[in-house]
Amino acid sequence: MPSKLEAARTKIDALDRRIAALLARRFALAVPLRALKKRAADPARERRVLANAAAAAGRPYAAAARAVFAGIIRQTKALQK
Repeated sequence: MPSKLEAARTKIDALDRRIAALLARRFALAVPLRALKKRAADPARERRVLANAAAAAGRPYAAAARAVFAGIIRQTKALQK
C-alpha cells in the first residue's frame, strides 16, 4: 500500500503531465501570433494575464500563480522570437 507521500506524489505527477500538455497547447497557439503583432511585448495584456492567474488561484496562492505565469509569459515571448 502506498504511503500518503507516495499517493500525493502520484497525484502531483498526473497534474504535472496535464499542466505540461496545456502549456504545449498554449505555446502552440501563441507562437503564430507573433506574425500578427508589431512587438512581442504587450504590457497591458501581460498585466491582465497575471491578474487573471492570481484571481483564479485564490488568495493563498495568488502570488505563486502570478510568478508562474510571469515565467510562462517570458517563455512564450522567447518562443515568439
